[in-house]
Amino acid sequence: MVARICVCTLVLVVAGCAVESTHDRSYVSEGIKERTDYELGPEREAGEFGLPEGVSLEDGLSLDEAVAVALWNNAQLEMDLAALGFARADLIEANMLANPVFSLLFPVGPKLLETRLTYPIDILWERPHRIAAAKRDAERLAEGLVEHGLGLIRDVQRGYADLWLAEERARLAEEEAELQSQRAQISRRRLEAGDISELAASGAQVESLRAMERARRAAKDVAVLRRRLGLLLGIISENPTLTLLPPDVGGESVPPIEILVETALLARPDLRAAELGIEAAGERLGWEQANILDFILWIDGKDKGERPLEIGPGFAVEIPILNQNSGRVARVKAELEAAARQYEALRQRVTLEVYEAHSEYASAREAYDFWRRDVLPVLEEAERQAQRSLAAGEVSYLDVLDAKTRVLEARSHEVELMAGLGRRVAQLNYSVGRRMTGVRPASAGK
Repeated sequence: MVARICVCTLVLVVAGCAVESTHDRSYVSEGIKERTDYELGPEREAGEFGLPEGVSLEDGLSLDEAVAVALWNNAQLEMDLAALGFARADLIEANMLANPVFSLLFPVGPKLLETRLTYPIDILWERPHRIAAAKRDAERLAEGLVEHGLGLIRDVQRGYADLWLAEERARLAEEEAELQSQRAQISRRRLEAGDISELAASGAQVESLRAMERARRAAKDVAVLRRRLGLLLGIISENPTLTLLPPDVGGESVPPIEILVETALLARPDLRAAELGIEAAGERLGWEQANILDFILWIDGKDKGERPLEIGPGFAVEIPILNQNSGRVARVKAELEAAARQYEALRQRVTLEVYEAHSEYASAREAYDFWRRDVLPVLEEAERQAQRSLAAGEVSYLDVLDAKTRVLEARSHEVELMAGLGRRVAQLNYSVGRRMTGVRPASAGK
C-alpha cells in the first residue's frame, strides 16, 4: 500500500510540473519583425536608455532609426510588455495540482487513532482544459502586444512626419520673413523718394511683422513636436536634440485593394487575438462542463489497538442532482457567443479601415505627385525668368520678390503634402498589419 501511495504521489508530482509559455517577449518581437522588419530591444531596467547597434543620434535620425529607437525604449510599450508576466503566472496557476489533505484524529477515551489522506481527483480531467485556456489567453495577450508594437510604429512615423513638417515650415517661414523684410525696406525707400504713399509703406511693414510672428510660432511648434517625438522614442529631455533626415518619398507600388484586404485579414494581430479569444472561451466551456461533480479519493487509516494500523481506500462523489454547474456553463457559452460576434465586428472594421487607408493614401500620393511634377516646376521657372528679366532691366526687384514668395508658398504646400503622404503611409501599413509600402529615409547625410 505504501508503494502504491508513493507511485500515485510521483505521478501527480510529474503531472504538476511547470509548463513554460512560449508566448514571451521574443514571440512579440518576432511577430513585429515578421510584419515590419523591426524588432524589440532587450529587456532592461526601468528608465534605462539604449540604442540599437549602428544607430547614433549625433549624425541625424532617419525614419527607420526613429522607429528602432522607439521599439527599444518606449516606456508605454515596456509597461504593456510587463503584462506577459501575468499571463505566465496564470499558466503556472492553471498547471498546478491541488495539495492532498492529511487529517489526524487523536485517540481520546475509548476512541482509537484515525488518519485520512484525501485528494480531489476530479481536478485531473479538468486540468487539460484549464491549461489550454491559459495558453490561448497567453497567446492572445502576446498578439495584442504585437498590435501595440505596430501602433507604436505608426505613431512614431506620424510624429516623425509632423516634426519634419514643422521644421520645414519654420525654415520656410524664416525665408518668408526675410523676403517681407526686404519688401518693407524697399517700401520705406520708395516712401522717402515720394514714389508711394505712407499707407502703402505701412502695409508692407505690417506684412513683415506678420511674417516674423509666423516664424516665431513655427519655431515654438517645432519645440513642442520635438518633445512629443522624444517621448515616443523614450528620450527624457526638456529639449531633445533630434536632427531629422529628409525622407525619400519614391513612388512604391501598392498592391490592389483586394490583396490588401486579404493580407490584413491574415496579418492583423488583433484579429488573431480575437480568434484566440474564441478558442479560449471554448476551452473554458469544456472546463466548466467537466466541473459538474466533485470526486474525492481518500485513504483511511484506523488504529485497531493491538493490531497494526489498518489502511483502506475510499472515495466521495458529489451527486449532481440539484446543481449541475448550469450557471457557469451558461455564462461561458455567453462569453463564447460574445467572442464570436466580437471577431466578426472586428473583421468588418478591419476591412473598412483598409479601404479608407488605401483611398487616403492614393489621394495623398496623387496630390503630391501632381504638385511636384506639374505645379512647382512652373513656379520655379517663373522665378528664374524673373531673375533673368531683372538682370535685363525689364522688371523691378519687387517682381522678383513676388516670384520668390510664390515659390515659397508652393514649397510650403509641397512639404505639407509630403508629410501628409508619410502619415497616410503609416496608417496604411498599420491597417494592413504589415509593411506594404513606405516613405524610406534618404541615405544622404548618413
